[in-house]
Formats: sequence, C-alpha cells, structure tokens
Amino acid sequence: MNHDEIAEEITSLISNYHFPLEVLQDVNQRLNDCRDVHYAAQQLRYLQNIVKVGNVKKKVGAAG
Repeated sequence: MNHDEIAEEITSLISNYHFPLEVLQDVNQRLNDCRDVHYAAQQLRYLQNIVKVGNVKKKVGAAG
C-alpha cells in the first residue's frame, strides 16, 4: 500500500465512524511527526482495530 492509499483508507474510516477526538488528534499528530509509509500504515491499523473491537459507532448514512 502506498501513502495515498493509506490516506484514503484513513479518510474513509474517519468519514464513516465516530472516533473520539483524542484518537483523531493523536493519529493526526503522529502522522505529522513522521511521513514514513510504514508508520502511516501502523496508524491505519490502529484505527481499524478500534473499529474491529467495536469501540466506535458507525455514522448514520455512512457507506459500507
């Protein structure tokens, strides 16, 4: 996965789920601090895991 694909996946998750503000701020800061594609993929997996364990709710009318 390249950086653009990872960014698209992160954007999709954020668009479709109600993440706590603290999580979004943390991920945003981490992505701003390090531009490495592998680190970005790690942040994507973090968000995916939050969704997977059910710690966020899907937004009304969200796709998927």
